Amino acid sequence: MLMNASSKPMSILFIANSTYFLKHYYEHLLTFFVSSGYCVSIIVPLDNNAIEKDFPTDYATYFLPFFHAYQFNGFKQIKLHWELKKILLETKPSAVFSFTFKISIAAAIVCRSLHIPFIPTFTGLGFLFMHRKIIADVSGFILKKIFQQCPMILFQNKEDGNYFLRNKWIDIEKMNFIAGSGICPTYYQPIIYPKRKKTRVILYLGRIQYDKGIQCLIASLKRLKNENIPFQCLIAGKIGGGHPTDIPLLRMLEWEKEGIIQYLGNHSDVRPLIAMANIIVQPSKREGLSRTILEALACGRPVVSSTAPGCAELIKEGENGWLFPTDNIHELTVLFKKILLMPYSKLLSIAKQAPGSIPPSYFNLSIHKSYALSIEKIMCLK
Repeated sequence: MLMNASSKPMSILFIANSTYFLKHYYEHLLTFFVSSGYCVSIIVPLDNNAIEKDFPTDYATYFLPFFHAYQFNGFKQIKLHWELKKILLETKPSAVFSFTFKISIAAAIVCRSLHIPFIPTFTGLGFLFMHRKIIADVSGFILKKIFQQCPMILFQNKEDGNYFLRNKWIDIEKMNFIAGSGICPTYYQPIIYPKRKKTRVILYLGRIQYDKGIQCLIASLKRLKNENIPFQCLIAGKIGGGHPTDIPLLRMLEWEKEGIIQYLGNHSDVRPLIAMANIIVQPSKREGLSRTILEALACGRPVVSSTAPGCAELIKEGENGWLFPTDNIHELTVLFKKILLMPYSKLLSIAKQAPGSIPPSYFNLSIHKSYALSIEKIMCLK
């Protein structure tokens, strides 16, 4: 929906739990709305990663000094709500979008009190739902009340949405699905596949956390090493950030010393890393929708993925990759052996099929249309 040149630009506001998250996954969406004539503002926590110069000047940026994605403090929560309210009263947005779970709760409460349309996007049910079921159940009951006034609630995979439906936390008519955060097919293009070598390269891309399945991956690699199966495993991603399942750098260096992995640090452009790999591994225990898998497929790399929500639906068994039961060390080891010893011609054939296996609904353009449509629906409800 483009804005009329004679009308006042519609103001929309985006909230996320980190500057990195919003920039890495959704800057293309912010740029789309700006180019379409909207006035866009963003809110991110005030932390070491929230550096204003990271963002183009197209967006008015506001920082929250009282938010931590993985901790709860009642007094700070009250101050967080007050700070959010001040920002919303200043920006007067026509609609507010948020990403991730905890920040969405605070934003929903404030938007409801100010009668501002609020649309949360759940980018995966994370630590709370995986490890704190009782707290998650209580939170879900509260969510039912908090999100009652939301015109719609967006999920990145059907399993997450159905989880909310089974628990009767949302009404089905408010539930919508959106195909992840998007991927740019001109940025992630097929990369020449590595030449035939005896030692094949496995690449992991993602945050360095136990919840991402790295412990299962390491255990499987150790078994391969003990059986003298040749491989090289490269791991790249961010260490730290305060997540309860963060893996410390010291542990990564220990695994590196054992000859299990090579840790490459964090990279903003992963394409040179993908170029070195024969296969990409995504062992995560749960995702919203795995961007890593989409990036790998777009670049022409087969993917070994867990059957976790947000991962399995992207894999066509034997056509663009393979699946193993989530957190199953034995099955992952068996699968790795099969792939590492597979004829090169077969692996190359699957790699060539990978880019064409991505439906257009996962591309940035489709994501733009989906969010623009949600704005139109909000305006129709007013």
